[in-house]
Amino acid sequence: MMRSLHIISLLFFFLWTASAVAQEFRQYVIDIDFPHGKHVSGICIIRMDGTERTMSVVNEFGIKAYDAIYSSVDGKVRLYNVIGFLNKRYIHRVITKDMAVLFSFGSKTLKGRTFLSGDDCSIVLNNIRLKIIYHLKPIEHAVE
Repeated sequence: MMRSLHIISLLFFFLWTASAVAQEFRQYVIDIDFPHGKHVSGICIIRMDGTERTMSVVNEFGIKAYDAIYSSVDGKVRLYNVIGFLNKRYIHRVITKDMAVLFSFGSKTLKGRTFLSGDDCSIVLNNIRLKIIYHLKPIEHAVE
């Protein structure tokens, strides 16, 4: 009994480490420009794991704005742990559509949104209709 328990625990350990190796993390400094000169900045961490991508956005003070999960199977984004003032249906719709373009790294385009990727792996997503611009710069290149 004890021997089979050890074998099962070793099996779970190897499966867990194999899945951890398959994950890729990307860290960005995120700046979001809104109309009328409003601006938000923070850190964005994206974990890519097979067909699923998970994103967490934290502002400069360490307060989590939201978590987003993108499934490339259905191409949809789901938001979790959304901070209070962003937890409105209209804002959810805007964020999920913008993040769907961002997570697909430009392969999925929506009307009224432009996606630009720089040589230094920086990303700019522009929501033309609402005049919201997302700037993502890799943390390795963010220090100047």
